[in-house]
Amino acid sequence: MQGRQYKKKYSTRIMLIGYAFILPALGFNLLFDWYPMLDGVVMSFFRWDGFRTATYVGLRNFIQIFQDDVFWTSVQNMLFFFLAGIALMAPAIISSVVLFRMRNKRLQYIYRVLLCIPMVIPFMVIILIWQFMYNPQYGFFNQLLTSLGLVEHLQTWLGDPKLAKWCILFVGFPWVSTNSVLIYLGGLQSVDNAIWEAASIDGVTSLKRFFYMELPLIKGQFKLNLIGALVGGVTGYTMQMVMTKGGPGFETLVPGLYMYNKAFTAKQYGYAAAVGLVLFAVSLVLTLLTLKLVRSDDQ
Repeated sequence: MQGRQYKKKYSTRIMLIGYAFILPALGFNLLFDWYPMLDGVVMSFFRWDGFRTATYVGLRNFIQIFQDDVFWTSVQNMLFFFLAGIALMAPAIISSVVLFRMRNKRLQYIYRVLLCIPMVIPFMVIILIWQFMYNPQYGFFNQLLTSLGLVEHLQTWLGDPKLAKWCILFVGFPWVSTNSVLIYLGGLQSVDNAIWEAASIDGVTSLKRFFYMELPLIKGQFKLNLIGALVGGVTGYTMQMVMTKGGPGFETLVPGLYMYNKAFTAKQYGYAAAVGLVLFAVSLVLTLLTLKLVRSDDQ
């Protein structure tokens, strides 16, 4: 009886110690993640400029959003980057398959290391480098055209309404994301080698192996990367803010940047919170649809 009581006290003590360890992390999570999110939800029903007392307006902010032509222009731009981002997942999948099929393991390791080295460069630095390359006076692309004698084809690049979207889309060429490739490669390497050996013995061609074996076997990893691409496509705006500030005009403006401008330029914090809540709802719906429609074999 005493032994049971001792074990019960000991397990309770261990449980309390565990709670004590996770309590600081939980507190910071509630303070810096949950509180701002919930405060944003509440603020979306108010008009507030950051100084005067907030005024409750109910659903007027949301009604104004759906009547705002600039917002719908940003949505059209978002759809362009959104669909293009999903299409540009293909190079990462193909690269991971090519890397996995390398028979020379030492060479495969070298390529994997070379692929990981760019990860140490902050994403903001990459954006600024591409912005410099697009500079119409001394950027790489115009300098290249000049050296080739194609002076008549010089462009303003990011300043041209017809080219600005495509210039932003071209950033990161050839669009082989290190994280995505490593996730796909990890999925392929987790498959039992007997499957690949059986395919080789049966004489499965490279194309059939790619479409009927490798792609289905990394469906779980594809779903993970797809959710990231969907959420980033709906809410992301870093590249547009740094490279073009949404211009020229509204040609590269996306909802996330529109929300940022409304909050920190126009000082319409309640309206910006409403835009953020709409983006959150869209991201949540797309994520749930992806989880439901894209099912891996382990599900």
